[in-house]
Amino acid sequence: MPIEKESPEEIGYGTIEFNLAESSVTDLKFEELNLQLDQLKLEYIAHRGSAVLRNKIIEGTNLNENHALITNGAAGALFIINTSLLDAKDHLIVVRPNYSTNIEVPKTIGCSISYIDLKFEDEWRVNISSIENAIQSNTKLISITSPHNPTGMLMNEDELNSLIALVEKKDIHFACG
Repeated sequence: MPIEKESPEEIGYGTIEFNLAESSVTDLKFEELNLQLDQLKLEYIAHRGSAVLRNKIIEGTNLNENHALITNGAAGALFIINTSLLDAKDHLIVVRPNYSTNIEVPKTIGCSISYIDLKFEDEWRVNISSIENAIQSNTKLISITSPHNPTGMLMNEDELNSLIALVEKKDIHFACG
């Protein structure tokens, strides 16, 4: 996957005149944040992430800590989802814009992809009917970002429940992040 598609730091932030979609912040030094780091412990953590954090995440559910996985950012999580769920015979639906990891990794795997584009005239809302119409017999994953970057669109509860009902009925995985 060409990392430059999602990493402006590869070409230099100074070369970008108007960056409307970057979710990171300008580089800072710890001293600029007035942080005291004398007690900071730098350590290598468990591969699945901190057990304490994983237990916090599943608190109040019927899951156990092995159901939670902590990753270093969304790209790592999306890479794991795509490479563990998909193979060349699979189809996925990607609501765009989306992270390039959700497009380039499946392309590399050899998956077929249907794109559902968010539109300004629809106030960037997810069109559940378009998603349903794009489902094929080999559709294995539907990928959506919400809150959406760069539009800020947030799926409402009805939209989310409709989509959950659809993927449960069709037995399709759903990645929403």
